[in-house]
Amino acid sequence: MGKPLQKSTLLDQDALSRIEAAVAQAEAKTSCEFVVVLAPASSRYEGTAMRVGALAAVLTFVVIYWFTRIAMNVRPDALYLLAESVAMGALVTWAFARLAPLRRLLARRITQSLFVSQAASAAFHEQKVAWTKDHNAALLYISVMEGEARLLGDLGLQQKAGEANLNEIQAALNAASDGDGASLIEQALAKLGELGAKHYPRAAGDVNELPDKPVIRLP
Repeated sequence: MGKPLQKSTLLDQDALSRIEAAVAQAEAKTSCEFVVVLAPASSRYEGTAMRVGALAAVLTFVVIYWFTRIAMNVRPDALYLLAESVAMGALVTWAFARLAPLRRLLARRITQSLFVSQAASAAFHEQKVAWTKDHNAALLYISVMEGEARLLGDLGLQQKAGEANLNEIQAALNAASDGDGASLIEQALAKLGELGAKHYPRAAGDVNELPDKPVIRLP
């Protein structure tokens, strides 16, 4: 079934519209800015794909060689063995690159988490989250393939709202094992809005410095 944040429906237009509305609602009572970035995956995992493909090629070579020699008592043709091994390696590499469940299964969990953190940090700078006047913006980054979230607050928000409170919102998202992913993001944004309103209440004439519309970030 997968975790709620691993559902591809998070990238559908309906979910994106709901998240955009949730951002606007969260910002309604605070001068804080909230940016949501959604990614199909945080990396293409090229290194892992090459290793998995190479392993498949070697195993194919060994299996065909010994089956031909022992079961059929025939000396295998070297070119045939090479062609079959290369074809299997290429097929597995192709499948790994296109099938998210296969990447989740074969890529190490610690590697996935590392790529999510790196991509979130890159998105923080790409979306100019640190450029607001009061440095009170936050980035909510969701990577669907890995099913992980990162919440990165700018310096002003961290100092006033407390990094522990931001980490609590992030932890709740990552710990969710059931439910609707878009609803979980809406709940996280609502909590962010309450936190922002407490420390940065919205002033008259407040300007929306960053767009509410979620961003799709490809790896």
